[in-house]
Amino acid sequence: MGSIAKKGLQQYLLQLQQHPLRTKAITAGVLSAISDIVAQKITGIQKLQVRRLLLKVAA
Repeated sequence: MGSIAKKGLQQYLLQLQQHPLRTKAITAGVLSAISDIVAQKITGIQKLQVRRLLLKVAA
């Protein structure tokens, strides 16, 4: 594992210990955003629908 990835994982785990709810909420939002972006690209949407993306992340 690269040193940058290793440091990032260590920081993530530290934040997870110190602020578990906030860290999990942010992680869920980021994963939700990534999955919606991929879904939009797979379905052939030419321009990214930002409003849809923000609504999905906020929910």
